[in-house]
Amino acid sequence: MSSTTRLARYVAQTPRTWPAALRERAARAFVDTVGCMVAGAGEASTRLAYQTVAPWGEGPASVVGRGRGLAAPWAALVNGVAAHALDYDDVLEPALSHVSAVLVPAILADGEAHGADGGAALDAYIVGFEVMTLLALAMNQGHYALGWHTTVTMGAPAAAAACARLRRLDEAQSRAALAMATSLAAGSRAHMGTMTKHLHAGFAAKAGIMAAGFAAAGMTAAEEAYEGPWGFETLFGAPDARPLATVLHTLDSPPALERHGIWVKPYPCCASAHRPIDAARALRDGGIAVDEIAAVRVTLPSIAHNNLMYPEPRNDAEARFSLQHCVAVALRHGQAGLDAFTEDAITDPDTKALRAKITATPDAGQPAAGTAGATTDRAAVEIRLEDGRTVRESVSIPRGHPDRPLTDDELRAKFHTCAEPALGAGATRDLLDACFGFGELAVLTALGRPLRDGAATTKQGSHHGH
Repeated sequence: MSSTTRLARYVAQTPRTWPAALRERAARAFVDTVGCMVAGAGEASTRLAYQTVAPWGEGPASVVGRGRGLAAPWAALVNGVAAHALDYDDVLEPALSHVSAVLVPAILADGEAHGADGGAALDAYIVGFEVMTLLALAMNQGHYALGWHTTVTMGAPAAAAACARLRRLDEAQSRAALAMATSLAAGSRAHMGTMTKHLHAGFAAKAGIMAAGFAAAGMTAAEEAYEGPWGFETLFGAPDARPLATVLHTLDSPPALERHGIWVKPYPCCASAHRPIDAARALRDGGIAVDEIAAVRVTLPSIAHNNLMYPEPRNDAEARFSLQHCVAVALRHGQAGLDAFTEDAITDPDTKALRAKITATPDAGQPAAGTAGATTDRAAVEIRLEDGRTVRESVSIPRGHPDRPLTDDELRAKFHTCAEPALGAGATRDLLDACFGFGELAVLTALGRPLRDGAATTKQGSHHGH
């Protein structure tokens, strides 16, 4: 049996009897992502995406804060951009990918269009998550190191799997959807720190809906799209990639969502900066004052070092990919929240002066590539003080990581931070309760309508500058 067929059989035939704890994990992903969507709805990249696609046709799928619906692919695209615009959305670490910013917008839009309920949406999420994880276990980190942005390359097949599952496509149709998704999967890490990176989550969500829709209509595709000389694993894989067939045995293990979990971000910036931020906060909590600092040296894995490419950021998008800025605000304020990426925060003279003292060095002791999860990444912040003393803090497991998860109270607090400035306290509480009870929704429009009609864009730019 080909890998493509094995994947399709899993998507089409796996029983829908997931444990309650697993469904709860999936529901938490919807909670976090919906909050990020509301927070990002007023961002410039989201507004531009909406302005571009809105003339292409109204439809049944809600767009956050716009007061109208669009055809499902375009709604998923805009909501995907909103979910990813602040880089506050979660991460699947083996994939080095933003998993829920792809899956949740795709599932919500396609589910609204086809009358799905919350239980079916959670099921589709679990299946899409599994497919992304399988691709990651076979191809990363070499695939990522080549410069591919896995949010698109692995996100498109994952979203196609989720939407095929949501529509209850049969094995042949699911195989066609998965195969077509390989022709819709592309995205370069060169766009980090730009609006195009925000589009990547939307592109992948849209691609999943389109692939499932074409497959449902009867469009044909290669039966072996993932293997062989022209297959996905060959075209996109680095020399150290494993054939997908060698990891498919994990389909007989507990689900990937249980095995790997989700990294829910406490900071709205590139995940590569989170370990250094935690280390910087620990040093500050230990009594280090900013006026004592002579120099700061950060060591971190080379992949993370390469992601954080803006030592002197010019705007909020670049600041989210600036190690110097993220560490500077953590040292100055003990936090790196939404307010740390406003125009005022970026141009603050004291922050700029501290950024100039911070250097970043790839850690030669950590491999540049290899199977994700085979080693534990770590980052260290070393501060040389004006009196000559040196202090150092190292972090391997950052806050929000599956091995150090946010509590429900912390997740609720993050949701309020994201949604309350736009929706107000009462509407935010109602929306949060609906998200935590996501699996019980009879139809997804019960969530989509409040998102569509809410005031998510009435305070555009209230959190952040551009």
